[in-house]
Amino acid sequence: MPFRKATERLMPVLRNCLLVVCLIYIGGSWILSPGTPDLDEVVLKHSLGNGMSIYGARDSQGGATVGFSYRYYVHKDLGSDQEILSALVSAPSFLKTKEPDVQVNNEGGALQLVIQGEVYEYHSYALEGLGKVKVMMVL
Repeated sequence: MPFRKATERLMPVLRNCLLVVCLIYIGGSWILSPGTPDLDEVVLKHSLGNGMSIYGARDSQGGATVGFSYRYYVHKDLGSDQEILSALVSAPSFLKTKEPDVQVNNEGGALQLVIQGEVYEYHSYALEGLGKVKVMMVL
């Protein structure tokens, strides 16, 4: 019977330790999550001619101690800058850079993106559904 008493005393301690570990994991994940971008200015509008456009927007999420970053999206054609910013907040970006100077060129049926500066993130999945547009990245 001493084993049973030891087990009865140990179970609440183990359960509480597991609860603390789970809460630390959930809290850490929440604190370290990037959140939604704070888009405040449209820096690029380039129509692809198939009802879709490439938009660039300035993200001021970093606050006073971190410089701006610039996010680029492929999205259906939109009208005003305010409409663009509100639609892009929930859309996934395909490119995140430090510099706002991204040149978009249509050369021989290929879409060429020229970037000078740091590239923080690049995801090609947003560009895969563009139809007959060939995308070339020059870094």
